[in-house]
Amino acid sequence: MDIEKIYRIYFEDVYRFLLSLSKNKDIAQDITSETFLKVIYNSKKIENTTNIKAYIFTIAKNTYINYYKKNKLMITTDDIEKFDQGIDSFEESLIEDDKLKILRNAIDKLDEPYKSITKLRLNDLSFKEIGKIYGKTSNWACVCYYRAKEKLKDILENDYGL
Repeated sequence: MDIEKIYRIYFEDVYRFLLSLSKNKDIAQDITSETFLKVIYNSKKIENTTNIKAYIFTIAKNTYINYYKKNKLMITTDDIEKFDQGIDSFEESLIEDDKLKILRNAIDKLDEPYKSITKLRLNDLSFKEIGKIYGKTSNWACVCYYRAKEKLKDILENDYGL
């Protein structure tokens, strides 16, 4: 298992997660570093783990809780409820981020002009405006966008299993 690759893939997400919990950049950086030291120390366990991301986030969560215990900071029941809500909203945010990354990658696989038209459309340009950009009609832009969506569906199904 390539620990360096795991670090590059998950570092930013773990840091943002811990920052959302601690509301302090320094604390989030410290706990993130400690999390990845634990990941390195337990690298043998990662090889047997089916969901590396969940495993790393569990370590991060436990390291965060231990930080508060070690520094004798009080965690109230309100804090625990906020913590649980923060995890849910953060997980939803991560899922959304993952979906957006997949969509962006799929759009980048489109040929021109489909790729550009899709990006323009996602930036709220009308078919009329897109047609003007290409020196074509709004109907042409609409047809191209429809074709782009069909190609995008195929890419998402074939390449990403969605």
